[in-house]
Amino acid sequence: MSRPTLSFRPTVRPTVSTVPSQNFPPGALVPGQRPDRALNSAQFAAARAARASGTAQGMTGRNLEVFVAQAAMNAR
Repeated sequence: MSRPTLSFRPTVRPTVSTVPSQNFPPGALVPGQRPDRALNSAQFAAARAARASGTAQGMTGRNLEVFVAQAAMNAR
């Protein structure tokens, strides 16, 4: 009498990461940006200054928008 071979299936469990995800909410260009919430006065002023500065440097399109969003998020 022979014994059947044992087959092992690995158990895969989902892992919970403590590192923030690189998935931004829809419309967000930089980490921490919340497009569904209005900017406060400091963030709005920083965004206006960054847009003027970026335009003066010749930035356009997505590069300009990311530059402005980053400035607004840093103003907190």
